[in-house]
Amino acid sequence: MKWTLPFADPLAVRPEFTGGKGANLASLATGEFPVPPGFVLVGAAYRSWLDAAPWWRDAERALPVDNSGALETATAEMRERLRRVPLPEAVAGEVRGALAGFSNGTRFAVRSSSTMEDLTGAAFAGQHDTFLNCAGPEAVLAAVHDCYLSLWHHRAIAYCHRIGLDHGAARMAVVIQKMEDCDAAGVGFSMHPVTGDLATAVVEANFGLGESVVSGGCVVDHWELEKCTGRVVAETIARKTVRTVPNVAGGVADEALTAAEGDVPALTGDQLAAINGLLCRAETWFRFPQDIEWGLVGDQIVLLQSRAVTTIPARWTRDESAERFPNVITPLTWDFVDKGFHRSMDYSFRLMGFPRFSGSWFGKHGHYVYGNQNAVDIYAGRFPFAIESLDDLPQLIPRLREEFRWVQELPVHWSRDLDYYLIRLGEFMAEPLEGKSIEELWRFVLEVNEHGAQYFLPNIAISVTQAVLYRFLQFLLAQMFGPEEVAPIIDGLLAFCETKTGAINKELYELAEMLREDPMLERRFGEPGGSRALWDSGVLAREHGPFHERFERVLRDHGHREIDLDPYHAVWAEVPWVVLDQVRLIRNGAGGLTPAQRERELKVRAQTTEFRLFQRIPVKFHFFMHELIRLARVYTSLDDLEHYQTTRLTVPLRKGLKALGQRLVDRGILAEPLDVFFARMDDITAAVTADTADGWAEFSALVAREKKSWEEARNESPGWVPDAPAARSEAPEAGTDFTGLPGSPGVTEGTVFIVSGPHDFAECPRGAVLVARTTNPTWTPLFYTACAVVTESGGPLSHGAVTAREMQIPAVMSVRDCLNLLSNGCRVRVDGSRGIVTLLDGGPEGE
Repeated sequence: MKWTLPFADPLAVRPEFTGGKGANLASLATGEFPVPPGFVLVGAAYRSWLDAAPWWRDAERALPVDNSGALETATAEMRERLRRVPLPEAVAGEVRGALAGFSNGTRFAVRSSSTMEDLTGAAFAGQHDTFLNCAGPEAVLAAVHDCYLSLWHHRAIAYCHRIGLDHGAARMAVVIQKMEDCDAAGVGFSMHPVTGDLATAVVEANFGLGESVVSGGCVVDHWELEKCTGRVVAETIARKTVRTVPNVAGGVADEALTAAEGDVPALTGDQLAAINGLLCRAETWFRFPQDIEWGLVGDQIVLLQSRAVTTIPARWTRDESAERFPNVITPLTWDFVDKGFHRSMDYSFRLMGFPRFSGSWFGKHGHYVYGNQNAVDIYAGRFPFAIESLDDLPQLIPRLREEFRWVQELPVHWSRDLDYYLIRLGEFMAEPLEGKSIEELWRFVLEVNEHGAQYFLPNIAISVTQAVLYRFLQFLLAQMFGPEEVAPIIDGLLAFCETKTGAINKELYELAEMLREDPMLERRFGEPGGSRALWDSGVLAREHGPFHERFERVLRDHGHREIDLDPYHAVWAEVPWVVLDQVRLIRNGAGGLTPAQRERELKVRAQTTEFRLFQRIPVKFHFFMHELIRLARVYTSLDDLEHYQTTRLTVPLRKGLKALGQRLVDRGILAEPLDVFFARMDDITAAVTADTADGWAEFSALVAREKKSWEEARNESPGWVPDAPAARSEAPEAGTDFTGLPGSPGVTEGTVFIVSGPHDFAECPRGAVLVARTTNPTWTPLFYTACAVVTESGGPLSHGAVTAREMQIPAVMSVRDCLNLLSNGCRVRVDGSRGIVTLLDGGPEGE
């Protein structure tokens, strides 16, 4: 067994061998960063040492992790017992041999590098120990021993417990590195750690070694720099009182600075610029903002550590959330979504090799959901690999094939796991609820939600991967042919992707054709009272049997389709007249190509575009580009199918919550069964568990308050950022351009019709420009009648953009505040190729 790995060893970059810190340093060394020379004692050496004390497993299981005071005492006792366990002689001997490769008199820094530290799963900054200026092999070995013991500090064990990691599975690798006697040292962040500004770097420094900065116990100099130029935008030069220096005998000590010395900046402008450049290089290398420790030795900057920044300050906007959560959300649904989404995020980021994100991706403000745009920009707005030009691709392809194999495997694994998800949902639907107590009904709801959360785990990986594949394809095409050719090629390559939404639309089109062939039925669709009166009358079943039978089959197969993401709202099967409105819309828009004809046309277009593309690119890239295009199509289809199957969860959730709510109505606690959605999970659990009159009275009052607040918010338009001032009320002038994102190519003019929900479907006129906050698959029939689409949210991969391309109508997405800037009846020009909507006149036609 080889116990040590030099930084240059290919295995050293693998964190399962060298821990987070060691793997990062080895990676930086391979990238020719100024990393002091060193090696890593692998994590297996720690386990070899620990297993010499077989009692540790029982002792670890007995630790009182939920009692901080008792945990501190217990871990201190455990460290004393472990201190008496010597390092294995084979390990110590190999360390001595590695140290012999350095020149006589070299001092060493010995740093803990847990296999759970600085990884995609956690950030253990400050949890484990570092020992500086170790003189001689025995001092280094003593420091290694102490690094092992630091894994058993109460703070490290408590942190593992808090974020759900198995402390017993950790291994402690140890970085042993040439010690640098720094003239100045400090830390740097490639993003502002307080404001979250991605364009600002922050540097802090003091004279001497960096411990005085890292410890946080001393006043230090502080600079904020514009990353792209290195220009200093803010600085604070502290009156520094001490610096940390190495002792001759080993170790370090604080040395007093005179007032004159302490007032001098620790860095010059050129040195600051060099550190800013190092920060930018490290961020590019790891593809995420970095938190580094650096030192200045003479005129040379050395890099001592680099880890991903995992706590991203929130910058709340509707950019990310408006498409997923366009409308107000009930408190209970928010609890389900918030917990499920963040579990999916943790799982997906681990799968994708992304650093762990410890903040909130979504937050609720005034019953509307907002996204943390800083987190979105960092995790979803950049490639998880480095590529600057097409010249980098040949060297990148082998890495992509090795590190991103999961991209190929995820669709297969998702399909495999789908069967159990669906079978279990069937079991939930078959389970009788009549005889259950209130506590049992709530337990049923929690079991359904937990089942959905497990199924939902890879959701974020699917959606982020789809976006990365799309952007990567865009990037490569721009490199090959120039940016002006990208849009038409992308539109052609992805013109057709097999989706569940497309299959359902075919079924609705078939119903519309049956409507066209039955004049009496078509007249009845136009009678007063609309589709609901038609359904409630029962005339479909009595006099239009074939249509009714086909329609019932659609409801049987797809009745779980949502009207709104929030399961507080009914699904198709509960409001069939909404689906009848969609059939009527398709009938009103019919006259062009049938779905089969349109599908064939799109397939021919995709095949022709791909054929022409491969005639223009080097043969050596053919297989790679074929796979990239295939995966972009696969993930487009998978994203749609995953959403379709996710919404099946709504049916058993509503089943359980309606039963629970009805029981509470019967006891006089709620006014309506679905009012239970206006309570939080913890509120329901507390009330159900206590089951007291006072508890239920408080619960009832809380629900009434939340429902009233929700209903007030429902009638308001959310600001693009929380607590934003009200949107301007003055009407824009004719000729005003509103800029968004290109969604579907083409240019057309038409009259605006704003759709805020399914209740507006029946009124949407043929040939209108459909304007909405967002769209979802339920809205697809509107695209048969619309001449163009404009949405307040979304991008080229959103439902509205994908469907508009399939229907071959222009679309512009993410036109901020378009619901307030445009009004029914105004005429606009929609340029889907450039992402511009132009107001032609502001009033209804004829005025």
